[in-house]
Amino acid sequence: MKTQFLITMILAMLWIALSPAHASEKEVSKDQVPKTVLEAFEKTYPNAKEVEFEQGMIEGKVVYEIEYKENGREYEILYDADGEILQKEESIDVETLPVPVALAIAKAYPKATLEEAEKVMNPEGALIGYEVEIKSEGKKFELQLDTYGKILKTEQD
Repeated sequence: MKTQFLITMILAMLWIALSPAHASEKEVSKDQVPKTVLEAFEKTYPNAKEVEFEQGMIEGKVVYEIEYKENGREYEILYDADGEILQKEESIDVETLPVPVALAIAKAYPKATLEEAEKVMNPEGALIGYEVEIKSEGKKFELQLDTYGKILKTEQD
């Protein structure tokens, strides 16, 4: 149990370090994205629809976030400039958030309305946490939570 907790905490810290929220993102066109990134994306996700591209910086390195829709879900894949996946996100119904995550949000923001939720995965697809957009007392917030419901980061929009 201690080992699982330790691994989860390490993954959570990595998630925060790689989070697109740390990047100054700007929309770019498909022809501004490196060929290696496009090839990696198109090979892995050939059925992607409504594809959008953003470029950002994380820890001094250029990264590319590709947002798309497939099978009624929204996804975001974060790539480095060499076409390696750094992180994956998948939209989920807010009602499907695990109980510890929902309780943590309710405790920290008792008057909040859940607007959107995403599960966050490492490059291999293992769940490492959740990103949730909430509205509370007229303000919008984005929360990053680990799989146990601990709020790791809060940003006000």
